[in-house]
Amino acid sequence: MIGVTEVMKRRGNVENSEEFTVAKRSLGTGLTAAGVTSSWTWSTTLLSSVTVAYEYGVAGSFFYAACNSTQIMIFSNLAIQCKRKAPNARTFLEIIRVRYGTIAHFSFMFFSLASNILVVSSILIGGAAAINSLTGMSVYASLWLLPLSVSAYTMRGGLRATILTDYIHTAIILIIILIFWFKVYASGTQIGSPGKMWDLLIEAAKRNNYSAPTKDGSYLSIRSLGALKFAILSILEYTGVVFLDNSFHQKGIAADPASAIPGYVLGGLAWYAMPFTLATTMGILAVALENTPAFPTYPRRMNTQEIGAGLALPFAAQTIAGKGGAGAVLVLMFMSCTSAISSVMIGVSTVLSYDVYKTYINPKATDSQVLRAGHWCVAGFAIFMAAFATMLHGINIDLGFIYNMTGIFTGSALPALVGTFFSSRQGAVAATASIWTGFFAAVITWLNLAQRFSGEVSIASVGATDPCLYGCIAGIGAAAVVTIVVSIFENTNYSWESLAAIRLVDDEGNDRDVAYADPTYDPERLRKAAYVARAITLFLFLALFIIWPLTLYGTAYQFSKKFFTGWVIVSLLWAFFSFFSVTIFPIIEGRHLLWSWARDLFGGKRASEKHGDEFDHHRHVQQYDESDIGVKEKEVGVSKTAAFGLKEESDS
Repeated sequence: MIGVTEVMKRRGNVENSEEFTVAKRSLGTGLTAAGVTSSWTWSTTLLSSVTVAYEYGVAGSFFYAACNSTQIMIFSNLAIQCKRKAPNARTFLEIIRVRYGTIAHFSFMFFSLASNILVVSSILIGGAAAINSLTGMSVYASLWLLPLSVSAYTMRGGLRATILTDYIHTAIILIIILIFWFKVYASGTQIGSPGKMWDLLIEAAKRNNYSAPTKDGSYLSIRSLGALKFAILSILEYTGVVFLDNSFHQKGIAADPASAIPGYVLGGLAWYAMPFTLATTMGILAVALENTPAFPTYPRRMNTQEIGAGLALPFAAQTIAGKGGAGAVLVLMFMSCTSAISSVMIGVSTVLSYDVYKTYINPKATDSQVLRAGHWCVAGFAIFMAAFATMLHGINIDLGFIYNMTGIFTGSALPALVGTFFSSRQGAVAATASIWTGFFAAVITWLNLAQRFSGEVSIASVGATDPCLYGCIAGIGAAAVVTIVVSIFENTNYSWESLAAIRLVDDEGNDRDVAYADPTYDPERLRKAAYVARAITLFLFLALFIIWPLTLYGTAYQFSKKFFTGWVIVSLLWAFFSFFSVTIFPIIEGRHLLWSWARDLFGGKRASEKHGDEFDHHRHVQQYDESDIGVKEKEVGVSKTAAFGLKEESDS
């Protein structure tokens, strides 16, 4: 990645804060989709999806995929609103500050950083536990080496290097998932076909005395109240995570205006295969073969600690492929940990460098000073997360605990964030009061129900699904009531002008208007795109989370052998669709830039000399109608290379 960054510098990508934080707002559909898919593919995703499939059977893998894929598509609405309302913003917290003021700015910053800390903690703890089980490597060594190794290329390359790394890591993860599928369902003597797996799942239900928390204790039914509660908790708390995570906002800001919606929708659909295909393969494999000598815990079943640590995936891989399977999971852990952590690092460093350093500490900071602050923040956050995760592991906090309780810190921000981008009535009092009221309501509900359900407040009781679910719902509900009531009695009639007036300031103190300088920025097209995003989001939410899963849930259908075979084949086809969407498509979209990079590397001429004619050919003058933007753009030279969806600018 450091080498790729050097190649991009030769191609004219000068390193500055705009390139480091938002990749000059030029990412295309393919890379945007790959970036959001990889950012959402945590080690937590891979481990937890297999774990819930081990516990609930096909219901676990299905609900995990359905409830966690919609957040990315829902977020496309916020991404396009950000493009419309504040095209020059670098972080969503900048929008909060401009609209509501300092108190709201710090309030939302607290919950945003808390969300990031919990996310990285779950990634590190889950990944380190899996690495330890596979290799015997010290958990503490993993907790330190993972974030420190990621910080090396993140500091050097910024968001663009992070997204290119995401692309490569996503491709590797999908390839390994496909290898697992063919290893389980199309080869080998242990299973070899979906029909044989169906037979083994029937036997497993009998062997375990129909103890699975599903209809009739079957691993072949979607009817499971526990799985449904898990799904509702996931969609609520992790919608809050996505909305509060500045790295997702950055990818929306970094996307070309024409690529924001298709990039996020395609990314959400592609991500679906990550948990669905992997858990449908490895999660139920662990159930089917845990009574065989090849399973690491034989002759006993996995215990509560092993399940909570997310070890169903590495155990299943070792069962089906021995050391090769263990090595594949090790690669999966490294790929998912590093890509997700790097995205969060860039998001956090941007918040600290712009929303703290540039805004409150050194308002006159030059671009180079802000860039240097961003580098230091990446390194500092890596060290902090290593130490924080070490503390959590030392007090026996596991992956399951962090996964369930995250919603206590994220749910209360949802109503105010939605209102920020879509409501003109909501003011600073409504936004600030709602997020803190919701948070305290969530904490009180969470701890009280943990005491009532378990008789004590302990790590085990507060990490259970029910207290976390009801606490998250209470937080969202209380926040929604407060912001709606306050907004009714205090209508601010916000005109959005202050957001549109946000500008980038260069080292000479001159304002820069990104929308003004970008010929692809068309307010009318973005307005129509916002309606398209809402329609697509509603359709996919109803299809993927309501109609398809709840129909199977309501009928309590027990999968027949033929239906299960079709189910498994659908998981394979979805994985191939994902592989094409986020691996092949970006190459097709970026073929011209890839070719030019290759010529730069092996042609022996400087990029500026070799491609001067190309730049001149693409140079053009773009004028905007005053009815669209209100100004006429002066002549600008823009050289566009549809490469990996990247655009490059040359001097006019």
